[in-house]
Amino acid sequence: MNSWKTIDVAKQYGNCRLLFFSVFTILMSFVLIYTLLSVFSTHVILYGDQTMVFFSLLLLLYPVHKLLHYLPLRLLCKKVKTSWSLKWNLVLTCRVNVHDPIRKHLYLLTLMLPFVIMSVTLIGCALSFPHYIHYFTILLSLHTGLCVSDFIYIKNLVGSPRHSFIEEHLEGYDILIQK
Repeated sequence: MNSWKTIDVAKQYGNCRLLFFSVFTILMSFVLIYTLLSVFSTHVILYGDQTMVFFSLLLLLYPVHKLLHYLPLRLLCKKVKTSWSLKWNLVLTCRVNVHDPIRKHLYLLTLMLPFVIMSVTLIGCALSFPHYIHYFTILLSLHTGLCVSDFIYIKNLVGSPRHSFIEEHLEGYDILIQK
C-alpha cells in the first residue's frame, strides 16, 4: 500500500485553534439547540435539583464518547489496543490504537458513531424530561464541542479515494491506497 495523504490535525490547525473551534462550537450549539428545543417546552418550569446527576453525567461524557469510538473497532477489527492515562493528574484520557490499517468506511463509522448516538440520546432525554432540558442541552453542546476533531477528520476523509485504508499513528493518520 502507498500513502495517498498524511494528515496531522494538531499540526495543520494548531492546538489553540482547535480549542477555539471547540469552544465556539459549544457556545453556538448551545444557543441553537436550546432555542430549538425550548420551542417544544414553552410553558415548562426548569428544575435545578439534579445538579449531582448532571455532574456525574458530565464526568461520564468523555469515557462514553471514547467507548462509542471503541465498540465498532473492537467488533470489526482483530487487533485493537486501548491505553488509559491521566493528563495533568486530573483528566482521564484514553487512546485507542489499531495495529492494522482499516477501511475508510469503518473509520468513518467509528468517527460518526459517538456524535449520532449521543445526540439522539440527549435530544430524546431533553424531549422526554422537559423540566431538565437545560441540563441535556449543556451536555449535548459539550459533546458537540468534543466531536470537533472528529468532524475535522471526517472532512479530510470524505475527499479521499473510495477504497482507501486508514492507518493511525501518534501524529495523525495516513490515508493508504492499494496499487
